[in-house]
Amino acid sequence: MASSTKQIHEARELNGRICDVYYQDFDAKLSFVVPIYNAAYTLEWALGSLFAQSCDGNVEIVCVDDGSTDDSREIVERFARDPRVMIVSHRENAGYGAAMNDGIAAARGEWIGILEPDDYILPGMAAKLMDAAVHHDCDIVKTPYIREVREHGTLRGDAPKEHLQCSYRHRINPRTEVFTITDPGVVHMLRHHPSIWSAIYRKGFLEENDIKFHEYPGAGWADNEFFYDTLLRGRIVYIDEPFYVYREETRQEEDAFARKNKTLPFDRWQLMADIIERLGITDEGVLKSHISKGFTYFNGQYRSNGDDPQVLEAAHAMFDRMDPALVASEPKINPALKAQFAEYRGIPVKNSRLRFGMGLASEFAYRVRSNGLDYAIRCTKDYL
Repeated sequence: MASSTKQIHEARELNGRICDVYYQDFDAKLSFVVPIYNAAYTLEWALGSLFAQSCDGNVEIVCVDDGSTDDSREIVERFARDPRVMIVSHRENAGYGAAMNDGIAAARGEWIGILEPDDYILPGMAAKLMDAAVHHDCDIVKTPYIREVREHGTLRGDAPKEHLQCSYRHRINPRTEVFTITDPGVVHMLRHHPSIWSAIYRKGFLEENDIKFHEYPGAGWADNEFFYDTLLRGRIVYIDEPFYVYREETRQEEDAFARKNKTLPFDRWQLMADIIERLGITDEGVLKSHISKGFTYFNGQYRSNGDDPQVLEAAHAMFDRMDPALVASEPKINPALKAQFAEYRGIPVKNSRLRFGMGLASEFAYRVRSNGLDYAIRCTKDYL
């Protein structure tokens, strides 16, 4: 939709940075923030999926150009003829966290959504989530997501893709319409990928609690703390219908990243543990979920790097913060990993292979129901 309204340009200070902000007059209820750095080959598809959204309150699209050097800016400017699009331009690359913080600060909507430029969303997301936001006294409206998985190739190519349900769909069963993460039947969403983008957040909630992204160089693993900070504090409504399509890296890409960033997952785990301590959370479900996540990180880094001294040192520092009793009582941790934990800590840890086997069988059945037998077999082989 072209606009006859003149675009306004301001040099605006956001989070201590001078940014160039380009916008037109627009009344927004929901603002999607899109952090962009050299994403030209997927950006048009991502933004197009936002333009397909509609809801009673207007949807704003806040494109944060984090110093791109490819054609991303040209694509954004073409979309910015529409008054729904605001451009926040960094004068130099500042990283994913800075782009998200500045986009949220500039957004005019009462609610904040997130779209990463290599993903896309399905029609109906904005309307469905905003309807829930309007009718409930909540801070977060959360949904599952769809995993778009490639065996090989690049996002640009024609590699075969499969679409899979995420690992918590049909598993979140709150006893009330509005809940917190410590309520029965909901903590499972904390165990898995930090899917910050399959949700919308009340902007006032983020501001009242000073919830911001940590600002690191680059974009790797920059969303973990925001994931914990929001879910551990917020009043949540859950809709068990996926709208967000998350394009995953291939196994080869994951392994290459793990070899290049040997301690990064453990560093992020420690920061998330700091948040749990700062908020004074003692709920056993939350603590076990965090411990389980740590063993998942260790398993992934060990698979890619073997007995690398950096990996083992970082893993041992993580083990030092884990309660042995909680490790022992968590049936979903692989017994081989529990044995490594026990050996390092020099303490006996009860290791029930029967309970682990029962848990593995339950997980296998869930994966068959969600994504089919072939997928369930592949996952189980990989895990073992």
